[in-house]
Amino acid sequence: MVDEATRKTLSGIPLLKTKAGPRDKALWVQRLKEEYQSLITYVENNKSTDNDWFRLESNKEGTRWFGKCWFIHELLKYEFDIEFDVPVTYPRSEERRVGKECRSRWSPYH
Repeated sequence: MVDEATRKTLSGIPLLKTKAGPRDKALWVQRLKEEYQSLITYVENNKSTDNDWFRLESNKEGTRWFGKCWFIHELLKYEFDIEFDVPVTYPRSEERRVGKECRSRWSPYH
């Protein structure tokens, strides 16, 4: 299932405990603190093993993330921009919401 190297890497990263999204105000701030702490720990662990491969930062609200990642192959460095948004409905996914609507629409009990 998971190889020993991956298990060792994951064991050194703090787990996230707060389930919250941007609409959850104070809980969202706590969730962001946990995410930043995990990200900082992950980056520090990568730097200590000379395995640094990305930089990320976010806007003040923690809903838009951007940065760079890179890969070195045959002494050539390939660099890519990263940008993504955290949906306001996070941590509920769109698929779960749509799936629930579909199930209720096709329920035999309607």
